[in-house]
Amino acid sequence: MVRGVISLYALTFLPKLRALHLENFAHYSFLGNLTTLEILSLHGWAYEDLADELEMLENLKILDLINCAFCGRFQSKVIRRLSQLEKLYLPRSSISNDIFLEIKFLTRLRRLSVEVHFPHCPLDFEFPEFENYKISINCFSINFGYREMSGFGYTFDTARSLKIEEVFPYPAFSQLLGNLESLEVSKIKDEYVECLTNKTQQKVSVSMILRNLKQVRIDYCKNLKVVFQMEEVEENEAPLLSNLKILHLQRLPDLSCIWELPTQHVRLESLVELTILHCPRLKSLFSLSLAQSLVLLEKLEIIYCLELKQIVTELEGNEGEISSTINSHTSLSSPKLTKLYISTCDGLEYIFPTQHVRLESLVVLTIKKCPRLKSLFSLSLAQSLVQLKGLDISYCDEMKQIVTELEGDEGEISPTINSHNSLCFLELGNVSISNCYGLEYIFPTSMSPQGLQSLTLNVEACSQLKQVFRVAKDK
Repeated sequence: MVRGVISLYALTFLPKLRALHLENFAHYSFLGNLTTLEILSLHGWAYEDLADELEMLENLKILDLINCAFCGRFQSKVIRRLSQLEKLYLPRSSISNDIFLEIKFLTRLRRLSVEVHFPHCPLDFEFPEFENYKISINCFSINFGYREMSGFGYTFDTARSLKIEEVFPYPAFSQLLGNLESLEVSKIKDEYVECLTNKTQQKVSVSMILRNLKQVRIDYCKNLKVVFQMEEVEENEAPLLSNLKILHLQRLPDLSCIWELPTQHVRLESLVELTILHCPRLKSLFSLSLAQSLVLLEKLEIIYCLELKQIVTELEGNEGEISSTINSHTSLSSPKLTKLYISTCDGLEYIFPTQHVRLESLVVLTIKKCPRLKSLFSLSLAQSLVQLKGLDISYCDEMKQIVTELEGDEGEISPTINSHNSLCFLELGNVSISNCYGLEYIFPTSMSPQGLQSLTLNVEACSQLKQVFRVAKDK
């Protein structure tokens, strides 16, 4: 690695030089004389003389210009001369729109990273067969950093990613979609993201795309109604979305449904993080069968979904009531879920739909501005919260109790609490409750104060509070 303390002319006396990293060189005279170079990485400002020097390095296999800032527009025609290139990482700006016309001549190219505004690609254009690519189209302004709650993000590298803003160039990029792992789109004006639906004529199987995707982020697509959409799936096909790890949906004012798919062909068994921000027309997140596949989900964040009534939709009976025939085959368990954050969901009526739910890894639960919630947990669910350390509840106007216990014939809490349904939060350290004006009880009858050895309890503006620990009538 050289940081501009010697002349490049001195390097011409190294006849076997194969790899070179340069930082902050003002001029690149004599760089073209280093014809044995196979790997070149440049950081810092670059001037017009660089293009002339680069095109003489015909043995280059790896060229990294990602952190190189060009004073003028990068001359993409230089790329055509570097016929031995296998890996190409282009600068984040100053790339001409015809860059892909030059890349097609690089028949050995297997890895590509490029950001460009509106690429020029003829209808018969064909990409080389990339093993890895990171391509961004007109998305220099995409920013998925907005969060109401900081520190909730989860990131990982994917081998093949596509970022697009405003216009989805499906015809030109369709051949890249078959093995796509990460898709980020913003400001698409259609009612769907073209590669995630089979309602239109497709060059690439949508089911193939959905099977390979690991990350999907969609932001500010104001007409989008459905994210994943397929009308028919072959019976013998592999499960859809089984590799999806991260799903982030943000600022989608018309979104009413996430998955319009045959649920028997969908498995969310790899999903680690789900974030839903500002989707005011969304009414639910999962069917019961989808929720049962969430075995790796670690973080769930839902903010400003005003019409959301329930997170999990259960099967309904003849009169439209939630079915009570829940058994071990329809129970829910998210054994990896550690953080749950819900805020500003005015229509949310309940979070966990059945008594057969287990959240044994949940550490932090935050519920804010959900005025229609009446309680959080059934007794059986509360018993599974062995790792819960923090509980924060605020502005839940109709919440009367946090844990709902079984009731007797006259609607009173049953005094027959035994060792099988007793409750103990050994890890619970902080409970903060504020502005829950209907709250009457915090801890249920089955809760023993001895199970809260290190608890810090903060209660504010709960004018109807009767007892911290609810006491049965015979006690």
